[in-house]
Amino acid sequence: MNSKRKIVLVSLTSLTVLLLAGVWSVLAEDGWTPQPLSDVSLEGIWTTMTPTPTGRPAVMSLVVNAQGSEGMVYTCVGKHPECSVTAYGLSPEAEKVSDLLGYLVRTGANTFRFSVICHGIKGAGAEFLDIGETLYMVTLTGTAELVDSGTMVMNDFTYAAYTPAQDLDGDRLPDEGAAPVICAPLPQLPFKRLPMFPSCEPNPVVQPTE
Repeated sequence: MNSKRKIVLVSLTSLTVLLLAGVWSVLAEDGWTPQPLSDVSLEGIWTTMTPTPTGRPAVMSLVVNAQGSEGMVYTCVGKHPECSVTAYGLSPEAEKVSDLLGYLVRTGANTFRFSVICHGIKGAGAEFLDIGETLYMVTLTGTAELVDSGTMVMNDFTYAAYTPAQDLDGDRLPDEGAAPVICAPLPQLPFKRLPMFPSCEPNPVVQPTE
């Protein structure tokens, strides 16, 4: 029985080594020389202010979680409560924007590629059981660098918008090779890690006088 356990453990260890070697080889083919990973974690809640055509910046936040313990791939869910619901006039009938969903994939010790998507939605009414209709899709792509424990900077940022005509298979993702109807560059965006806020001192309660 012990010998069988040893064989299983050796097999699992060998498989892990092979998988990690495969990841490193893929990164090497992508032009990155393997190097020690940063001790700073990308996981956490990040927030920034994004510029808009109106000149009034809008808040955007990302919740980032690691996929596995290797620190190679991260998923993110984003909130953009002040964004343009109509995608800057592309779909005036849009009523709300979905959360941002996407990935960050490590390309270096402190660098990553990112890609996220969100959807502009219009309510379809009671006859469709209030299931929304997707009017457009927006992808945000670029690179990210973890500068320090509290700062992540996104570069090469692009905003691409697509219509349902560019989603012929109906999976709510832009078809491969589809050209966006809007493609705009965004400036470098510094994200700050959301801190733990201190408690405040409650104001004295004033007792009503009789």
